Amino acid sequence: MDLTDSRSVNLSYSKALLEALTSLGLPIPMRASKVLSQISRQERVPIHLQEQLWKAIIDSYPEPLLGIKLGLAMQANHIGLVGHLLMTQKDLQATIDQLISYHPLLGEGGHFEVHSDTFSVSLCYYPNFIKFAQTRVETILAACIAQTQALTGGKFQGCKLLLSYPAPSLALQQQYQELLAIPVQFNAQVSAILFPVKDLAIPLVAADKDVVSCLKPKADALLQTLEKKSFHRKVTLLLQQTPYLTREQVAKHLCLSTRHLGRKLQEEHTSFRTVQDEVRSYYARQWLVQGEMSNSAIAIALGYSDESAFGKAFKRWEGISPSLYNKRQKETLKRL
Repeated sequence: MDLTDSRSVNLSYSKALLEALTSLGLPIPMRASKVLSQISRQERVPIHLQEQLWKAIIDSYPEPLLGIKLGLAMQANHIGLVGHLLMTQKDLQATIDQLISYHPLLGEGGHFEVHSDTFSVSLCYYPNFIKFAQTRVETILAACIAQTQALTGGKFQGCKLLLSYPAPSLALQQQYQELLAIPVQFNAQVSAILFPVKDLAIPLVAADKDVVSCLKPKADALLQTLEKKSFHRKVTLLLQQTPYLTREQVAKHLCLSTRHLGRKLQEEHTSFRTVQDEVRSYYARQWLVQGEMSNSAIAIALGYSDESAFGKAFKRWEGISPSLYNKRQKETLKRL
C-alpha cells in the first residue's frame, strides 16, 4: 500500500464498523483496536489505516456474509454529522439528494448515482477502492437498506439488491436473501439497490427542518474543505466513468495542461499513473472474474493497445497473468 495515498475515510464510519461488530456479539480484534488507537484523534482516517482495520476484521471473521451482517447492524446516528443530516430530511427523495451531494463525507469513498425510469429507481454505488472490495461494498449497501427502512418506519422495503460480483453457491445466495429479506442478483453491471419510484415520497420519521437548517451549513463547510484537498478524487471519479482515458484526455476534461495535472496530483503525493493503475486494476479484476469479456475486450475497454500490453500491466499489479488470476478466483469460489 502506498502510504502517500491522499484518500481518507470518515472517522465516524470506521468507529461504526466496530460498533456493528460489538452489536453482533463479535469481539473487536486486538489488531483493529490498535489501528483505531492510531486514528482516534484524527478527523479523517488515512486510507491505508482503514484498510488495515478491514484486514484485522476480515482475518478474524473470514465469512462470506460478513459485509451484509455488518451493514445491517450499523446505525445511522453512528455515522456523524451527515448521518444526522440524512436522518432529518423530509422524505426519501430529499435524503437521496443529500446522499449524492455529501457522499465524500460518508463511508469509504466511491460515489453514488441515481438512475430511474417510469416505475423504478436504482441507487448505484461505484467504489474507488480495491482491497476487500466485495465485503466493503456489501457493508455499505446493506447499511443503506437497513437505515432507510428504519428512517421510514419500515415503509421502505426495496425491490432487489444488485451485486457486481460472481454468484456464490446456491446455499449462500439463499442466506443473502434471508438476511436482507429481498431478492439478490449477482453478476450485475453495477452494485445497486432497486426500489419503486413511489417510495421516493415516503416521509422520514425523524424529519426536522430546523435540524436540517442547522446541520447543512456545517456539512457544506466540511465538504468544501475536503474537496479542496482532494484533486486525486476528481481524477479517480473521471477514470471510473471512462477507464480508457489518457493523461492528456483527463487534463482536457479538467481544463488543465498535462503538466498542471501532474503538479496538482504531486501536491497530494500521488501521480497520474498511480491513480490510473488503481482504477484499471479494479475494473480488470471485476471483468475477469465476471467472465463476460475476453482479455482483448478488457484491454480495449481499459485503453491498452492490445491484449499483450494489458497482460504485462496486470502482471505488474498482481504478480500473475490475467488467466492465472481468473483460474485462482474460480477455484476460491468453488470452495465457498
